[in-house]
Amino acid sequence: MGFENLKAQTPRTKENTRVPEAANAYGDRAIAISREAAETVRTVMDISFGSEYYQKLDLYLPDKGVGQGVPVLLYFHGGAWQHGYKEWNGFMAPCFVNMPAIFVSASYRLVPENKFPAPFEDALAALDWVWHNITDYGGDIGRIFTGGWSVGGTLASLVTLRRELHAPLGLPDDGIKACFSASAGYRYKYDVLAPGSSGKTYGDLMYSGPEDEQLAEPLNYVKGNQTPFYISWASKDFEHVQQSSKDMAKALEAEGSTVLSQEFGGVDHYQFNLEHGDPGNKWVKTVREWITNPPLYS
Repeated sequence: MGFENLKAQTPRTKENTRVPEAANAYGDRAIAISREAAETVRTVMDISFGSEYYQKLDLYLPDKGVGQGVPVLLYFHGGAWQHGYKEWNGFMAPCFVNMPAIFVSASYRLVPENKFPAPFEDALAALDWVWHNITDYGGDIGRIFTGGWSVGGTLASLVTLRRELHAPLGLPDDGIKACFSASAGYRYKYDVLAPGSSGKTYGDLMYSGPEDEQLAEPLNYVKGNQTPFYISWASKDFEHVQQSSKDMAKALEAEGSTVLSQEFGGVDHYQFNLEHGDPGNKWVKTVREWITNPPLYS
């Protein structure tokens, strides 16, 4: 995989994307600045957690000599379920490896070639790999955090909330210390039109049947949650992101969860994420603070 051998994906056009020009520009920019970051940070690329192309993750590591027992941030890319690469996330890594912490960027199988819950199964498999292997690279399994942007935030939320699936992996109830979900969606209704002008619904795009809708919506799994959540979105974000983010924050608060929700002004869906490579950015500072001093479980 790597930066030089990315698998070709369906072009982002008006048929499958809300704003294809901005989406394509984001992808190009994210790859370019992530490539630059990978040249300055110690990395282990393309670790497989499954047999298929997208079942891989990259490690961005602190400098040698830092020692053992550093926190770990497992992060998932966006791309409207149909697009994206783990290589999109590397530009964020320098903001965290210097804490020090390990930044793990994971990919997952994409729709429509792989219907839901395949992307979630891969996100869970990435967590499984981290839990069982990250100590070999200096990580502390007692300080694992999840995060993601756009549908990557959806996956991070699902991985965090589906606690009944943690025990089979060996994770304790508090195995994930906090979730950082940025510009995510928290509901994907079967009969709602998917991005673009194709006329396809989320059901057509993502699901084998209406029953699969339940599996893709973090709002269905908030009951009893105790893991702290940092939910953020952009003031110029997509309407469904803004509304479902607010709904998710309220639903978690109703369960007694520790929740910080923030809207970031002056940026859109894509600009918001690209600014997460700036160590002075408010979102980056907040995530670093939470990793250093995780909020207590509620």
